[in-house]
Amino acid sequence: MLTKPQAGWSDFHLEGTSVYGLSYLDDIGIEWVEQAIHGLETLCPFCVHGNLEPGRMLCVVSYWNCYIFYEHEGSGPIKENKDKVFEYLSHTSMIDFCQCLYDDISGSLNEWASFVDYDHKDFDEKRQRLAQRLERLRELIEEKRVNFGPNRFFT
Repeated sequence: MLTKPQAGWSDFHLEGTSVYGLSYLDDIGIEWVEQAIHGLETLCPFCVHGNLEPGRMLCVVSYWNCYIFYEHEGSGPIKENKDKVFEYLSHTSMIDFCQCLYDDISGSLNEWASFVDYDHKDFDEKRQRLAQRLERLRELIEEKRVNFGPNRFFT
């Protein structure tokens, strides 16, 4: 889903969608993990985003699908610029999105901790915070997986 960050960039891809090159302008590791935690804690859809330079990508993670919106740089209100906004659907459930996010971020923890870390003064602190947030995400994935199984129910 997310490639290992290199030179301030990471590619994002979900089945059935394009590949989006996300830049260092957003702290993808921390921000996306925190959104996923909130989504699983509340069992409510959540949104992650990234800057593509140019353009923006928004991914709404719902219960059974993800909806990706791509906006060209400089696009205004959607009603006026329908030709500058593209929508894509991926049949990726919230639990699968969160599992992929956990796997990809924890598999390259040092690289994600240094993503958007310009002066490297807070690397150890950020790495520890990211590791703690990943542990919480892992716990929630295990706890909430039953809500996305064949006998699913939301509590």
